[in-house]
Amino acid sequence: MRGRRWMHHDTTGEFELDLAPLLAVIMKLVPVMLLSSAFVQLMVIETELPQVVKEAIQNNNDPNKNLAKVRLEIDNAAGFKIYVTEKGQEKESAVALKNGALDFPALHENLVALKKSHPDVFQIDLVPRAGVEYGDIVRTMDEARRPRDQQITFPVFDAQQNKQVQTPFMFPEVVFANSLESGL
Repeated sequence: MRGRRWMHHDTTGEFELDLAPLLAVIMKLVPVMLLSSAFVQLMVIETELPQVVKEAIQNNNDPNKNLAKVRLEIDNAAGFKIYVTEKGQEKESAVALKNGALDFPALHENLVALKKSHPDVFQIDLVPRAGVEYGDIVRTMDEARRPRDQQITFPVFDAQQNKQVQTPFMFPEVVFANSLESGL
C-alpha cells in the first residue's frame, strides 16, 4: 500500500475533433444523390388526355363527391383481385390465373364492365405484391387505360358544351398504393 500513489487526472482537457472524414463522405454522397434524383423522374408516365377527361379527373378529386374507389391487386400466386368500395361497402371480384400465368384478357373484360357500371371513375389504385414483374405491372396499366375494341366508349360530361360526350379512356389515372412496400 505504500507504493501506491493517487494520481489526479484532469478531465477538463481539450481535444481536437477531426471532421475531414465526415466531410469527405458527404462530398461523395452529394453527386450520388443528384444522379439518383434524375432517375426518379423516369418513373412518371405522361399521357395526353382530352381536355374533357382532364376536367373530369380534376372534378373527381373533390372530397365531397362520393365516388367509388377502385383498387386492383396483382399477385403472381392468386391473380388479380378488384375491390370496389362504394358508400362504405366493398365488393370484390377476382380474376384467377390461366395456365399458371396472369390472365390479362379476363382482367380487361372485368375492367371494361366495371367502367361501364361506374363511368365517372377515372382513378384506379394499383397494388402489386412482392415478386410481380415490372412488365406485368406495365401491361396491367395498359389494360386499364383503354379498351381493346376501338368501338367501346364511355360517357363523360363536358361542362363547356354542357352535354355528355364519349371517351375511349377507362382508368387513365393510376396510383401506386404500396410503392414503398414493393420497392418500385
